[in-house]
Amino acid sequence: MEFLLIGDSKLKIVMSETDMRTYKLDACADYSSSVYRRAFWRVLEKAKAEVGFDPDGDKVLIQFYPVKSGGCEVFVTKLGLLPKESARSVCRSDKVAMLSRGKSFYRFESYTDLKRFALALGSVADTYPGADIYISDEGRYFLAIEEYKKGGEPAEFPFILEFSDLLTADFSYYITEHCRLLTEGNAIEELLRTTSS
Repeated sequence: MEFLLIGDSKLKIVMSETDMRTYKLDACADYSSSVYRRAFWRVLEKAKAEVGFDPDGDKVLIQFYPVKSGGCEVFVTKLGLLPKESARSVCRSDKVAMLSRGKSFYRFESYTDLKRFALALGSVADTYPGADIYISDEGRYFLAIEEYKKGGEPAEFPFILEFSDLLTADFSYYITEHCRLLTEGNAIEELLRTTSS
């Protein structure tokens, strides 16, 4: 995979067919799919590490162009850095996606519910987001997990609501002040490890 910066607002990614298989990408992918967004975010994390391109928090235009060799060329344009008129016309494209990611906070009534969520996530994801687990004096568990957001609702792992309640961002202050941190950073891996042993 090759990354080429084209100014401050644009990145060209050259992907081979092998790269696309590795990251489970398809030039005809459904841009609204959380699985697709997560896979493409992994590519952008690599771009950030290698060439410093970071679209976190920006609306971006993603354009795929398949090549005869079986791979593709991808252009990622940060719309916030474009002149207003250009950004307005580009925003009408159905290929514009919000790639912002942040921490979401959830309350679980029991440790069992928390483990059930980890198992559900483990069955659909090959990599796990950063997550922290806290416990309150009343025995409730809280999960702070990195995920893509869509209008304040969970976009990446919507099934989490089967096991928990979504909290507002303000709850982060309550959790960090009044709850005890149990696992930091790799909470999902730890939950899956303890469940399988």
